[in-house]
Amino acid sequence: MATRVLGQVDLNGKVVTADALHTVKATAEFICDHGGEFVLPVKENRRVLVNALDALPWDQVPVAYAETDRGHGRVTTRTIQVMPAPENLPFPHVSQVLLIERYVSDLHGNPLSAVAALGVASPSPDKASPADLAGYVRGHWAVESLHWLRDTLYQEDESQVRTRPGPRILAAMRNLAISARRLAGRTDITTEATRWASRSMDRPFTILGLT
Repeated sequence: MATRVLGQVDLNGKVVTADALHTVKATAEFICDHGGEFVLPVKENRRVLVNALDALPWDQVPVAYAETDRGHGRVTTRTIQVMPAPENLPFPHVSQVLLIERYVSDLHGNPLSAVAALGVASPSPDKASPADLAGYVRGHWAVESLHWLRDTLYQEDESQVRTRPGPRILAAMRNLAISARRLAGRTDITTEATRWASRSMDRPFTILGLT
């Protein structure tokens, strides 16, 4: 379905990001054949490709760009290392390969998590710097974060509703709830914010502008 959806978009001059499910040769070929570029993550579902990237000498590659954010009671540092794509890489149109590492600590410096992510990118270095690539990857998380919220806050992946329009309707309702609370000024879309919205029986109607 990815190419069918992308076929409805003018890809000229655009950079496509997606989750690892769509890191497939046919999708990459389609994007580049229609004038676009891609920045895609590589995970274990593409075993040959992830092994090829993991075997590269990343320990000899300097960090090309780093950024640190403070918020939500934690400090997050992201780094990116970038290399030219090796000639024998089993994936088409790749110009650069990348390794992003994300370190999260609390405000006192105590480590909470460390995550590494590999990726492939078609834009050449003159079209996408390491900072640009890091921005594309982080920008995609802005899309993925909505799915993450629906799953962690509303347990969407555990839902038993799987037939006909049911899943789509419930996803739309969850999106409505999240967006309505944001419009009401609750940017902390958490369990506490959900309780806040429901403690007063008329508050959901007020948030939605219903009287």
